[in-house]
Amino acid sequence: MPKVLEIEASEELVLESDAIEEESWRVGPTDGAPDLSDGGMVNGVKVRPARDRKVTKGRPAARRAYMANGTETLLPLNWDPEGLNQDYGANYFRKRLCLCCNRGGFKGWQCPACVKNDCTRCGGSTDRKKVIPCFYRRLEDAPLRSKVYGSINCFLDSCIRRNTLGFLTEVAMRLHARSRHKLEYQAYTESLAMNKADDVTELRKRLDDLMASMLKNNVAVAVSETPGTPDAPLYVSDNPTQPKRRRIRRSAPIQ
Repeated sequence: MPKVLEIEASEELVLESDAIEEESWRVGPTDGAPDLSDGGMVNGVKVRPARDRKVTKGRPAARRAYMANGTETLLPLNWDPEGLNQDYGANYFRKRLCLCCNRGGFKGWQCPACVKNDCTRCGGSTDRKKVIPCFYRRLEDAPLRSKVYGSINCFLDSCIRRNTLGFLTEVAMRLHARSRHKLEYQAYTESLAMNKADDVTELRKRLDDLMASMLKNNVAVAVSETPGTPDAPLYVSDNPTQPKRRRIRRSAPIQ
């Protein structure tokens, strides 16, 4: 799991009110390849050698955010070349979602697909209510928030989707396992199949032992069950090895 940036509520409000619309830094092309073994300047940025520098604490690589349906996600952070400033995921907060065609990831307040197809449901993406942000800083701001977590845990103990972050159905858990834990889930299903095969083998062995014991004692049990009628009594034959012959009644010839 990447290190997540923890943002306080007061700082989140400041970031939201500022509404960052421009990138805080841009990297231009580098002319030539200077010797940077002892440090130097690259596009106005001072580069220092790091061979004698120990990194005691890593910087965050992502921040928490929420999708339109209330699902928690992580957004990558863009750092400047010196590693001092980052954009708090502002580039992802500018992405939009169209409720008309369910297309997401575009910027601006018009859906390119609806404009191209001249959609009649949203008037060619002229209805501003049909376009909403893809990500939100707070869970209570998500407009399509619904119950997305349940009591079914992921089969993998190290997965985060457990306890309060479980799944609603067994099918959702299996889809998650097949996409997120492909190799682990394959080994898990194979182990379950092997255990099931062992149980069937043990059950067959017990059944064979029971049948052998019954044949050894010359006991035959016949149970007849018919719906709506009482159970038939047990019949124990004195000589079960010899089948009972059927008597054939012959009619008298017609004169």
